[in-house]
Amino acid sequence: MSVVVEEYNPEWPEHFDKIKSELQSFLEDADIISIEHVGSTSVPGLAAKPIIDVDIIATRENIQSAIDALVAKGNFIYLGELGIIDRHALYSPDQKPSRNIYVCVDGTYQTRNHLSVRDTLRSDPALREEYGSVKLQLAERGLDIVDYVEAKSNILIKILQKSGVMTEEELDGVNAANKKGERHGAIMTERLTLREFVMKDVTGFHALESIPEVVRYQSFPPRTMEQSKKEVVTIIQNSAVTPREHVELAVLHEGKFIGRVGAKIKRKNENGKELEPPHADLWFSFMPEMHGRGFATEAMKAFISLLGNPMKLEIECDPRNMGSSKMAERLGFERVSLTEMAYESKEEWVDSLVYQKDV
Repeated sequence: MSVVVEEYNPEWPEHFDKIKSELQSFLEDADIISIEHVGSTSVPGLAAKPIIDVDIIATRENIQSAIDALVAKGNFIYLGELGIIDRHALYSPDQKPSRNIYVCVDGTYQTRNHLSVRDTLRSDPALREEYGSVKLQLAERGLDIVDYVEAKSNILIKILQKSGVMTEEELDGVNAANKKGERHGAIMTERLTLREFVMKDVTGFHALESIPEVVRYQSFPPRTMEQSKKEVVTIIQNSAVTPREHVELAVLHEGKFIGRVGAKIKRKNENGKELEPPHADLWFSFMPEMHGRGFATEAMKAFISLLGNPMKLEIECDPRNMGSSKMAERLGFERVSLTEMAYESKEEWVDSLVYQKDV
């Protein structure tokens, strides 16, 4: 999904005040320092994504109690640091208005980053205008959030340099955090969009993975909504791990979630020795009504091109799953083994058919 940037909305501070009041009720027994409105919606006159960014600041020893309070009392979902140390992301079940909630360690440069950008832009009209212009131009290019954050890194560093509150080493850290690293920007094919998972994908993921037909040849039964939510959280958390060992992307057609493609990348063997080349075990899953239209093949071809090379690719499937074996053959994989009664799944012994391809 493309990033949306809007002209400044004077209602944004009111939205923050409402969110802050809710957070205070959840955190009444937690020892926090402050709840801060940060991000572009906190700067009067600045164009911004219509998402309220909130930093809950606490001393290091009180971080966990704040997180626990939000999870227990507010039903927040803890997402982890997502690649930015000392900034803990939580997903609020209330997204009206949309919001990003972070619990941040007081005094760290990650926390000072948010506060310094806000305060500098509030006091520097010229820099505020320049930043707003950059954001609007990037949004017009139709960038997704991964590419958008990286593309505006230079202007953010300029703002932080103007603030004068960060060392060169800290600025390097901020710049590195804004790079997408091993995360992928949106990939467009003829009919599809492949992108990193976000929490809004839980509904689509559950609609897919709760269908008995879809999980017939998997080791797990149809997923509940709670299981789907936990799985999407894990996918999001894995996207921030470097080197990345679990790559999984949502697949959209005409803006609608229709499936997922993924790979588990293995770089070392059981003895800790580097594998040359690395191995990638692939999987894919699509809504039944999308079968037979070439969407899975189109998505997998695009996905494989993202994994890099050299690499040994593998698709392992139940021989009864004709869709998977035919997919492997369409993608040019070679059948390398068939093991009878390889493992037990859902109270029956299952054969294992393996296809491989070197890229």
